[in-house]
Amino acid sequence: MIKQQFRFFRAGALEQLSIENENDLAAVLALDPKLWVAISMPTTGVEFDERTLSLIDTDNDGRVRLPEIKKAVAFVLENFSDLKPFFSGSATFPISAIKATSAARAAAESSQTYLKNATAGEISLAQAEEAFANFSARAFNGDGILTPANAEGDAMLEALIKDISAATAGTAGIAPEHIDTFLKSAEATLAWHESSVAASKEIFPLGEEKSAAAWNAIAAVRAKVEDFFARTHLASFDPASAKKLNPTEDEFATLVVGEITGEASKAFPLARIAAAEGVPALPLLSGVNPAWVSALIALRDAALIPALGVPADCDAMTETQWRELLAKFSAYENWLSGKPAGEIHTLPLARIQEIITMKPAEILAPLFERDKAEAPQRAGLEELERLCRYSRDLLRLLRNYVSFADFYALSENTIFLVGKLYLDRRACALCVRVTDAGTHAALAVKSNCCIVYCNCTRRSDNKTMTIAAVFGDGDSDYLNVGRNGVFFDKQGNDWDATITKIIEQPISIRQAFWSPYKKFARFVETQINNFAASREKKSESNLNSAALATPPAAGTAGTPPKPAFDMAKFVGIFAAIGLALGALGGALAALGSGFMSLAWWQMPLAILGVVLLISCPSMILAAVKLRQRTLGPILDANSWAINGCVKINIPLGKAYTEMPKKPAGAKVSGTDPFPAKKFPWGKLIIALVIFGAAAFASVKYCPFVREHFGIEKKEVATPAPTTEKGVPATPAQIPDAEAAPVAPAK
Repeated sequence: MIKQQFRFFRAGALEQLSIENENDLAAVLALDPKLWVAISMPTTGVEFDERTLSLIDTDNDGRVRLPEIKKAVAFVLENFSDLKPFFSGSATFPISAIKATSAARAAAESSQTYLKNATAGEISLAQAEEAFANFSARAFNGDGILTPANAEGDAMLEALIKDISAATAGTAGIAPEHIDTFLKSAEATLAWHESSVAASKEIFPLGEEKSAAAWNAIAAVRAKVEDFFARTHLASFDPASAKKLNPTEDEFATLVVGEITGEASKAFPLARIAAAEGVPALPLLSGVNPAWVSALIALRDAALIPALGVPADCDAMTETQWRELLAKFSAYENWLSGKPAGEIHTLPLARIQEIITMKPAEILAPLFERDKAEAPQRAGLEELERLCRYSRDLLRLLRNYVSFADFYALSENTIFLVGKLYLDRRACALCVRVTDAGTHAALAVKSNCCIVYCNCTRRSDNKTMTIAAVFGDGDSDYLNVGRNGVFFDKQGNDWDATITKIIEQPISIRQAFWSPYKKFARFVETQINNFAASREKKSESNLNSAALATPPAAGTAGTPPKPAFDMAKFVGIFAAIGLALGALGGALAALGSGFMSLAWWQMPLAILGVVLLISCPSMILAAVKLRQRTLGPILDANSWAINGCVKINIPLGKAYTEMPKKPAGAKVSGTDPFPAKKFPWGKLIIALVIFGAAAFASVKYCPFVREHFGIEKKEVATPAPTTEKGVPATPAQIPDAEAAPVAPAK
């Protein structure tokens, strides 16, 4: 036994199976499932031929799983003798490339019979589909279904097929199982009819036809009649409720809007509801809801008069008469409830008995045999279409399933990428279709990618879809919900795209470097805006209060005295402000002094150190997240089952996000009629240098500044000890001679 040779390639820190030749294709069948990049994918939401996916999805559950992929690969290996067409992705290939023992080979050779324009020695997907369609249009085509065309002009067989089809399948054709279903339904129907013979007088009080007509008239109004009597009883119980039991003025108002039809009041009661004196009665002619007049007349003529013998000109039905009517037809109702289900009742009873006598299974058996004889040819044509589709599509699917070769090759053949989004001076090619942005984002956030969700609309045909685009280069400063862009799908159609949701994640190291400064600038701007807004609001409030207030008259009692000026409080406020400014000035002076004490070559290094100290944490965090970016959660949220860690490193992220570049050789005019005012960096640097020099000079040459800001402390001489009379003390008179200093003699 020859050991299988596996070949792998490395892309995105992921080792994947190389599929380039027949040996690699056979390796798919023996590859450990743990080494597959994906092990399951949906049949929708991908840029792939739906018909091909339906052929691979043998259990028709809407998903393509690992065993189904293996089955498709085995089919290709079993039917192709030459795999060159397969690896070229061609849907047209020589018939000789199919193995002689394959049913597809025989179908390809005989397909010339079913083609208008056959190509000698070759077969294509279009020809395979045409051959199958033309073969299926024949009466005997191996599908196991008989239609009236299979009767070939025999009127008896044609009528038999039509009747059985109408009574069971409900389509134009029948299969052997439909005959069995018909015979079972026919026997049940005959037994049901026979059960009515023994008790025909009880079941059919007016005879079979008139009883059926009477019951239909009763059933048509039964629910409304019961509703009327129930409302009448409530009104009799509480006459005040009658108004609520009738239609309201608002309900009638809705009827007069536009044209009034006969069905407009169908939901209203059969007649006006009022408290009844004695047995309630339902009017049948006058005062009846117009939508139910014809139904009530039919009830009177078909059921009430013949069944109860009421006068022909009666115009009301009491509740007692209604209950008697239902009791008279209760046996018919019970018998009708036992009616067998199905469409067999569309046939007359005599026709059902006739078909049973004909023994349809025996009569139609020869036709089924003739059709069955064509089944191998049909199966061969189906395999031929499958082989043509697999030759064109399967290799592409393998390179997006077993491995992600197309994704890492930046190929347009990547089946889960749906197009390109142009937004914020960038073109993002890593776009996937999603059904619900919120549900998708809950899992996709774990990808560590900056993802922008957009609603896409195309007004030409009113189509809509939602996409998720990964931004892999640039920054997110101007990515805001509500911003618009344009999305181009793989068919070249353009869609209006609007941002609806953003997953914020680092996009680049460059963005992370400037991030702390931008955050600080936004913080300062926010604080200034908040302060200005609060001051403006307070000012407006004071003005409004002053405008609305009425000044009290001079000398009016109760007027509060004007508070006296508090000098201590005023001085305290300014002292606090002075201390704050002094501390800030001292810090700046100390910083300037330390910076100016450095050698000239150390100064740039100090500035660089400060910048790195501020930006390094953000850059390190961004670098870690950028290295952890993966495609897996994005596809898992789209019902894929990603088996490997599909990394999106920094170069790959940049490759899928195109930044703006001027064409080679492009020239830019140096004249701008509306130049933006440049920030005065030069003046700012000069001012900082002057301020630093002044701070350094004041610290170095001004003792007062050094003393005031605590840089240098003034030494104070301790006075010499004396006696109580003021005479300098001798060492013997000093309690602790070693600790007390001796004042110099004058």
